[in-house]
This record gives sequence, structure tokens and C-alpha cells, in this order.
Amino acid sequence: MLMSEYPVVSVHIPMELRALAGGHDEVMASGETVGEVLRAVGHAYPDFAMRVLCADGQLADSLKVYLGACAQPKDLMAPVEQEEVLSIIATGDVACVVPGSRTGGRATSPPETLISIGD
Repeated sequence: MLMSEYPVVSVHIPMELRALAGGHDEVMASGETVGEVLRAVGHAYPDFAMRVLCADGQLADSLKVYLGACAQPKDLMAPVEQEEVLSIIATGDVACVVPGSRTGGRATSPPETLISIGD
């Protein structure tokens, strides 16, 4: 198995988006920035990407992302460090309007699973 040259972080998925991420509440992904990590998750789960990242590449208005215990939301260009925790917080209805996007259902009892994304 090849080691990623980018930091690997744990991404906590909010209840509202878990159905779009295979029912997972947490996934592992790598990237140098918050945006790269979210795109890595979206690569594995395209429906997740359509709801989290808008057509212009920005984070959906109804979401905020936090790194570790940081009290301030981070933008997509914020750098991440190895084994950091990136938390996605839904602050409203998670709906980014993207042509051809599908709406996902809500997971009622997501599994406690950690998966690895990438290569």
C-alpha cells in the first residue's frame, strides 16, 4: 500500500449527509487543504460532493467546517495537518443547487464505521 504524501485526516460527517456518504459517520481522506480533503471524500461519494461543494467549488452555505478544537469555522483553503479531525457542521437545510444533483435521504441509524479513501 502506498502512503499518501498529503496529511490523512478524519472527516466527521453530520447526520444530514451520512446517507450520501454510504451511511458513514466518519471517513478518512487526504489532502493539503480542507477543500482537497472534501473533494477526496466527494470522489468516493459523488452525491456527497454535490451537496457539500457547489458548482463554483465553494462550500454550501448551510455548512461550516472546523479543524480539531478550533472555535472558528475554516475556509476551503485552510491547511490541514496529519491526523487532524475535520468536522462538517450543518447549520441549516443542506441543499446546494447543482444541475443534475440528486437529493439524498437521511440516515436513521448510521453505522460506526471508519473507511479509507484514496490511492
